[in-house]
Amino acid sequence: MKNRKKLDYFSVAFHACLFVLFMVFNRLEKQPLPYSIAIFDVAMVSGANVFITPLLLLVAFLFSQTPGYLFAGAIASLLFIIISFLYKKSGAVVKWEITAYALLSTVAFIVLGDTKTFLSIEKRILTSFFIVLLSATIKISASAITEKGLKFKWNVEEKACLLINAVLFGLGFSNLISPLVWKSVCVLLVLLSAFIYRTDKALVFSVVLGLSNALYYSDLAFLSIYLLYGLSSLCFIQFSRFASVVAIVATDYLAFTFLPFGYDYTLMQFVFMMVGGALFLVIPYKPISNLKEKLYSFREKQLSRTAINRNRTFVSNRLYNLSGVFNEMAQSFTVFNQNSTKEQTAKNKIVNETLNKVCANCSNYSYCKNQNFPDKNTLIKLIDIGFAKGKLSLIDFPHEKFCAHPNNIIFFVNKNLSSYRNKILENDVVDSGRQLIASQALGVAEILKGLALETGALLKYQSRTERALSDALFKNGFYAQELLIYGEEEGTTVSLITPSKEFSLDGLCLTVSKTVGINMTLTDKVEISEDKCFLCFKHSPDYDAVFGVSSAVKDGSNSCGDTYSVVRLNEGKFLIALSDGMGSGDKAQKVSNTSLSLIESFYKAGLDSSLILNTVNKLLAVNTADCFTALDLSVINLQNATADFVKYGSPYAFILGKNGIKIIEGNSLPLGILEDLKPSVCNAELTDGDTVLFLSDGVSDAFGSSSEIIDFLRNVPAFNPQTLADKIMEKALALSNGKKNDDMTVLAVRIFKKASLLTA
Repeated sequence: MKNRKKLDYFSVAFHACLFVLFMVFNRLEKQPLPYSIAIFDVAMVSGANVFITPLLLLVAFLFSQTPGYLFAGAIASLLFIIISFLYKKSGAVVKWEITAYALLSTVAFIVLGDTKTFLSIEKRILTSFFIVLLSATIKISASAITEKGLKFKWNVEEKACLLINAVLFGLGFSNLISPLVWKSVCVLLVLLSAFIYRTDKALVFSVVLGLSNALYYSDLAFLSIYLLYGLSSLCFIQFSRFASVVAIVATDYLAFTFLPFGYDYTLMQFVFMMVGGALFLVIPYKPISNLKEKLYSFREKQLSRTAINRNRTFVSNRLYNLSGVFNEMAQSFTVFNQNSTKEQTAKNKIVNETLNKVCANCSNYSYCKNQNFPDKNTLIKLIDIGFAKGKLSLIDFPHEKFCAHPNNIIFFVNKNLSSYRNKILENDVVDSGRQLIASQALGVAEILKGLALETGALLKYQSRTERALSDALFKNGFYAQELLIYGEEEGTTVSLITPSKEFSLDGLCLTVSKTVGINMTLTDKVEISEDKCFLCFKHSPDYDAVFGVSSAVKDGSNSCGDTYSVVRLNEGKFLIALSDGMGSGDKAQKVSNTSLSLIESFYKAGLDSSLILNTVNKLLAVNTADCFTALDLSVINLQNATADFVKYGSPYAFILGKNGIKIIEGNSLPLGILEDLKPSVCNAELTDGDTVLFLSDGVSDAFGSSSEIIDFLRNVPAFNPQTLADKIMEKALALSNGKKNDDMTVLAVRIFKKASLLTA
């Protein structure tokens, strides 16, 4: 029952609208003419009631003071009742043939005309021709509204037909009711278009609405007046709806008062302007915003955004598959620790060969065999000693009688020991290389898997925020030709295409940050053409850092073996490192540079920290030359001000802050001495104003002990890291009487909290 009531209400509203349209379109000219036949034709082929609709048409002829068209209307009604019945029975849909049927429906009008006014045959033919054209435009408009609505974007043809019918409706409404009442409606529509679009589309829409008044008054000057309406509302809608209403009313008054239009500005004109503005102000914000969302969704490039997400999914799958390939490679290269197994196999083989080749050919073989010696277990223990020492000797034999000819056994065992140990060493080298390749393949697999997960997450676009940012940029003097916002919270990314001209980067960042509600910073800028550039903004970390460095070369050396690095890994993390190549000069510098270059490259690639340092250590260890380096390394997170420290054979590091001085110490050997080497690792929380301090052993040795360094640091301000580094270097040189017994380097990094743009 509820559904039936809703359907009945809809039917009543639909036929009421039809009747109004019949009345309005009958008055497209000063003299009433049966233009409503065009609407009737479309209504009938669209499924309107075959009894009520013709009746409404005839009643409209009576109320429009055109009773002379009743016979022509009745003929048209009968024709379309038959046509609609045939189409409904066959299940077909009326399309372009509506124009032919509309022409048939006007035959009676062409032949008979108005039985009272007796229109000329020329006027009747022209009117009929216009009814046919009008039927086509109304059919296209009706299809756009009923089939697409606000779910799909209208094409140019549909938009043109809708605007034509809107202009004709305004003209008929002005003739039927009053041009002032229609002007109130136009004012409301102009204000709505300015609020929704806020672009030049609102100006075009305003001019189109002005066509109704221009046709009614036969004066094209009204087009310029409506253009002024659009301009004034568009300029002031940025501030408030009330300001836009005041602007459009003031524009109307000034235009008719001071410009030579030839029309007097009356009180009624002011009243109806205010009525339109008042209606705009009383409409709740939510329905207008919902309409704005619907219309703006057509402007968004949904296909390109969907294609981006689909491509991300495709790339994610490919990356995940590649990750599986590298993971399989890592598994195939992984060599488990089989040294003990290989060694035991070699021992058993030597024992068997000793028994078969030495003992079997001995002159005492029969005697020994009868006495069940040499005992096999005793022989295995003897060979174990040989493996441990590298060779076997007489003193390694047991005290009891073991063999009558021990020299033969010693010679044979030592020969085999040398051969098998060389093979084992070769296998160890191969195994080490395989493990290195396996670890790198595993690292690449993890990187690809991480990228797969990152790209596999579909981007969530923020359409509302895009429109808000577009308005905010326009208010602050920035123009974005294209705008895209995606991601959530701290993962939000803002991309802009702007003209390549001078602009305030601080002002732009401030506008973006306040609109998005997150502190943003410029992370990428690319010139894409001579007059356009691409800008990318991402979340700005809460903290930032500045650093200072001071170094000195060892006396008599041509280059410094200490190398430092301060490199940003991404928007929220950066790496600081101090590498002290053992010794001084070109060789130490080369080792130090190589170590840091490898570490930087691996970290930028996204490898895990433990894998990076293990790989670098192995690469240095397997080098034929004795090259190793002490390393101080820290990865600092600027989002939460935490730091991970890694130390390999380096002196003390320090954290200077408001709460005193913290020591970061380690007990690991330098990189490159042993293949399997574990670093000293720790984590620390930093605060605003803390300074991380790394020293090479040339500086720490000059001070003598960590307590002396701490005593000195307590009396030196750490606000400026460069000044701090210089002061420490000056003190170290003073303590060594100006002598530089080793390369000396001080690296200081100060963390500070950035001011929030949201409170600016």
